[in-house]
Amino acid sequence: MDDPYHNNVNQQMTEGGQYTYTQDGVGQDGYPYQTNYPQQDEDAASDATEGADEDDQMYEGEYQGIPHPDEIKEARRAARLEAKRKARLAAQYEEEEEENLPEQYETIMEDCGHGRFQWTLFFVLGLALMADGVDGFVVGFVMPSAEKDMCISNADKGLLGLLVYVSMMVGALVWGSLCDKMGRRKCLIYVLTIDLVFSFLSCFAQGYGFFLFLRFCSGFGIGGSIPIVYTYFAEFLQMDKRGEHLSWLCMFWMLGGLYASFTAWGIIPHYGWGFTIGTQFQMHSWRLFMFVCLFPALAALIGIVFMPESPRFLLE
Repeated sequence: MDDPYHNNVNQQMTEGGQYTYTQDGVGQDGYPYQTNYPQQDEDAASDATEGADEDDQMYEGEYQGIPHPDEIKEARRAARLEAKRKARLAAQYEEEEEENLPEQYETIMEDCGHGRFQWTLFFVLGLALMADGVDGFVVGFVMPSAEKDMCISNADKGLLGLLVYVSMMVGALVWGSLCDKMGRRKCLIYVLTIDLVFSFLSCFAQGYGFFLFLRFCSGFGIGGSIPIVYTYFAEFLQMDKRGEHLSWLCMFWMLGGLYASFTAWGIIPHYGWGFTIGTQFQMHSWRLFMFVCLFPALAALIGIVFMPESPRFLLE
């Protein structure tokens, strides 16, 4: 018997314990039996591959330490999601900080209180506002005397007064926006310096055109001090003191007008006083009056140099 699965003779046990044999694929009861069983190698192959899945096979690069492409994609996807989450958290934190900034600032000002420093700053900034008031009255006081030296007509006098106030308006617009970017203290130093330089030069101007140009530049500088002074001082005050002290600060503008009025009354009527250098330069009393009017701006500039920057500007 070469193959045990293909025998032509089968034995069966009867009820009496005797074995009966059948041949040619037919049993004793006449029913055929199966003779074409599969080969052993096919059975072994089917048992080995049954239930196997190609996705469960081991990645070949795993032995070499090379990550699977699916793992790389998953890691990149996770990194992008983490970056987006951090960006959202950072944006929310910045929004919360911006919302809490006014409250933090007011808390700091309340902790600092109101003392000697605020009063010192009050007088220093008051001198800057006083300088602005003086410049508003200078041209009107010097015109009766200056028109004789420069031969200024009535139309020219009107143009001079107009351009001075126009330059102040332009200066307020320009410097008011720059102080939010450069700082209140720095811009205030710039505007006072511009006013001092061009006002000093206008004391020696001999022609109407040159005098008009210098006063225009001076107005551009001093016009920017008005919005900066109030903003700068308000940012050093706590909330319950702010309105009261800002109202008191306005007093210095009227003091500037009084200073210019009394100085003009004491100097300009002495028109005969003066001296002449050569045939071109004449130094009369109204020029001395303009020179004396520089003192409030000079004192304010010296004081501002020793003051700190606005805490609100630094906090932002």
